[in-house]
Amino acid sequence: MRNPILIILIPYIIFILFCENQVFIINIIIKFLILHIFIKLIIFDYLFSRIKTSLLITFEIILLLNLINYYDYKINPNLEINPKREVTLKLDIKRKVNNLQSNYYIAEIITAPTLNENLANQIILCRLENNQVSTLIKQDYHVKGILETRLINNDYYITFSRCEILDVNKRKSKNIIVQLGLLIEEKILESIKNKDELNSFINAIILGNKKMLTSSQKSTFQKSGTLHLFAVSGLHIGFVYLIFKFLITIITFNRYITELIIALILVIYLDLVNYPPSAIRACLMINIWQLSIIFFKRKNTLSSLCLSCLIILIVNPSALMEVGFQLSYTVVTSIIVFNTQIQKAKESFKINIGSFIHNSVLVSYSAFCGSMLLVYDYFNIFVPGSIIINILAIPIAFIFIISIFLMLLLSILIKIDFFFYFFSLLYNILDYLLSIFTISGLTYFKINVLPDLDNSVHFFYLISILFLYKLCKEKGIKLLFLLFIPISFFLLYTLIGI
Repeated sequence: MRNPILIILIPYIIFILFCENQVFIINIIIKFLILHIFIKLIIFDYLFSRIKTSLLITFEIILLLNLINYYDYKINPNLEINPKREVTLKLDIKRKVNNLQSNYYIAEIITAPTLNENLANQIILCRLENNQVSTLIKQDYHVKGILETRLINNDYYITFSRCEILDVNKRKSKNIIVQLGLLIEEKILESIKNKDELNSFINAIILGNKKMLTSSQKSTFQKSGTLHLFAVSGLHIGFVYLIFKFLITIITFNRYITELIIALILVIYLDLVNYPPSAIRACLMINIWQLSIIFFKRKNTLSSLCLSCLIILIVNPSALMEVGFQLSYTVVTSIIVFNTQIQKAKESFKINIGSFIHNSVLVSYSAFCGSMLLVYDYFNIFVPGSIIINILAIPIAFIFIISIFLMLLLSILIKIDFFFYFFSLLYNILDYLLSIFTISGLTYFKINVLPDLDNSVHFFYLISILFLYKLCKEKGIKLLFLLFIPISFFLLYTLIGI
């Protein structure tokens, strides 16, 4: 495994797990970091040239120092003990803290009332609701809440709870992207003639707005293993990329201009859907992939994936603990590994299968193997039927997304009623297929005994597949391994959690 990005990424993730799970105190983690650097120096010196080794070690030291700084909250626990009181503070909300028992965010106090002016420019732990903060991080707001001193992890910290953000609606109303989102919702509502289920489905599939889905819809999509269609992910980014690349290449054949325009469109789309981890991963991966082809004339899918993962974790190490992040990277890694090896096996054994059917089955099976442990742990369900269902559902989703973009573009000029009938037909076909292929005890199994897996198991599940896959030399053995070992690992790790 001479991939330098992967060699750096894996230990970096392990240290993030140490910090997030509070396995050791920070001083012990620093000692482990020093030992790790010495060991890595020997490994790099063996694998790479001296110059490359020096650059990689320097980069890794900077990376790990950044990690230590990230988990040093720099909150002054020795500030004057304050009684509970309701105040309004101007806060710069930094980021979420995942490894504390409560739902805290790091925030810097920009201004404070006269009675608490000693808090100005201090860092505090702020209690905010998840649905409020997703679009507020790295911005300053006036927040009203209860200021108090609280004992956390054997230290007293200044906390701010029961928060109400006072100027969030005013700010949102001035946001051009928010206005664009509202316009899209309005056009969708016009096109589907106020049909609630269809409206909620289209909003979910194009904007990732799952809150509009009914409980019946959520249950059906979860049991069929197609709920991922409504979390804006690599699938959606890939569709958007292909649609706009086709449209832009009609206007210009200049590759640099095309990729630049598409990158800008993808950034706007990311802002529109509030930057979900899977969509960020897909955007980074596509841009890295295209840059490597344009400037270096070569491509490496796994390296592009690892680099996108590393960039996200440098900016926000806590992203590792998010369900969307874990699902995104485990699924795509599985698809890359399985696709590479099964394609080789296909060449060796001359397996003649229709290209579209073969690739569809391969991607769907790979995605199932990559996601099954996470879906079992987080959602208490096992959905083998998703392998077949997704082969049918994903093409319908692609037609839906193309049609929605076409409708949005044409609705600027004319009002078209045709789309209502077309959307209704597609939705009814999808709903009928899901009802056929969603059978309890056959295509899905609801888990009654709640699993209790440590979050590090999710990471080691994928690493186990990667490493054991490398140990198998014969192509036939690798093919058998990829077909049966993922299920074996799934059973092993679930038994550990019982």
